[in-house]
Amino acid sequence: MNPALKQDIYVSTVIDSHNYGTVLQAVATRDVLERYGRPVFIDYCRPHWTTKGWIKSYMDNTNRNVPERLARLVANAPVRHKSSTLFRSFVERELELCSSAPYLARGEGFDSNAVYCVGSDQTWNIECNYGIDPVYFLKNVPEDYKKVAFSASFGRPSLSAEEVALTKPLLSQFDAISVRESSSVAILEEMGLSGTALKDPVLLCRSELWRELSVGVPAAADGYVLVYMLNANPGMCAFARELAERERMRARIVTFNPLKRAPEGLEGVCLPKPEEWVALFRDASYVVTDSFHGTCFSLLFECPVIVFDPPKFSVRLKDVLGDFALADRRAADGRDPMAIADAVIDWNAVRASKEKFAKEAKAFLDGAFGTCVEVGQNGR
Repeated sequence: MNPALKQDIYVSTVIDSHNYGTVLQAVATRDVLERYGRPVFIDYCRPHWTTKGWIKSYMDNTNRNVPERLARLVANAPVRHKSSTLFRSFVERELELCSSAPYLARGEGFDSNAVYCVGSDQTWNIECNYGIDPVYFLKNVPEDYKKVAFSASFGRPSLSAEEVALTKPLLSQFDAISVRESSSVAILEEMGLSGTALKDPVLLCRSELWRELSVGVPAAADGYVLVYMLNANPGMCAFARELAERERMRARIVTFNPLKRAPEGLEGVCLPKPEEWVALFRDASYVVTDSFHGTCFSLLFECPVIVFDPPKFSVRLKDVLGDFALADRRAADGRDPMAIADAVIDWNAVRASKEKFAKEAKAFLDGAFGTCVEVGQNGR
C-alpha cells in the first residue's frame, strides 16, 4: 500500500485497565489494522479507572469504617502507581494516541475521510463500564461517518430489554459489525442487526508479532507450570502445585501486588512487563488459567492449557475453547484437571483453525475498510 494513501483509522478500545490482555489486544489490533491504514488510538480512561475513580471506590466501601478505608487506600497507593506506570508506558511506546475530548462530547475534530473503529475487548460490556460509554459506542461521532466494529464484545451471553433499548440505536449507525463471540452475534440478531463473529485480534495478527515483542526476554533455562489467575482460586493453585510436583518442575504464578506473597509452593513473578508476560507463556510447559487472554496465548504458543472458569464472564472462555474444538480443556462439569493436562492437543488442527479465522477476518475487514483514501488532516 502506498503510505501517501493511507486512511486514518481512529480506534476506540480499552487501554486504561492494568491488564495484560487489554494492552496486548490493543497492540494486536494495531498490527491487523495497519494493513488498511494508520491506526490512531483514542487516549481514553474510563471514569472509574482514573485516580479519582479509584479513590472513590475505596471511600464508598460501606463494609469498612472510614479509618479502615483510608488505611487501605494509603497502603495500596504505591501498588497502583507501579501498575499504572507499567501499563501506561507500554501503551505510549506501542500505540499512536489522540485526544478523547471530541468523543466525550459532540463537537468538532472529526474527519469525514477517516474510519472510526471500535474494538476489540469488552467495549460493549455495560456492566463493566457502568452503562453506555460514549467513547466505546462512538456516540458523538457524526452518524454519517464510517463506523466499523472489529471483534467487539458484550462480555455476556445476553442483554436485558433495557440494555437493548439503549444499545440498538447506537449500533444501528455502524456500517459493519464484527464481534468476538458467537454469543454476541445472537445478541445482535435479537436486535435485528447483523454481525460477523471474528476472533480476538491476538489470534488474528501476524504470528511473528508475539515473538518480535518478546525477543529481548531471555528464554527460560528449564520448564515450568505457569499459573495466570485473575480470580482467587485455591483449587487452581493446589492443582498447579500437584502438576509441577509430578512433572518435577517449578510452578510459577503472575502476581499483581508486591506487598503480598505468592500462594504457598508457587514462585511469584510480580508485575512483569507485558513483553515479559508474553515470554512467560512462550517458555511454559503447562498453563493453568481462568483468563481469556491467558487461554489465547497458551494456544498461540502451543502450550497445553488447563482452564478453570472465572466467577463471572466465563462465556468468552467457553466460546474460544469451543471455536478450537477444545471444550474439554475446561476443568468444569466434573472433569479431572490432571486428566486434562495429560490429554494431547492436536496442534495441527489448532493451526488450521487459526488460518481459517485469519481468512475470515481478512474477508470482513477488506469489505469494511474498502479502498484507502488520502489521510485526513482534521482528526488528530
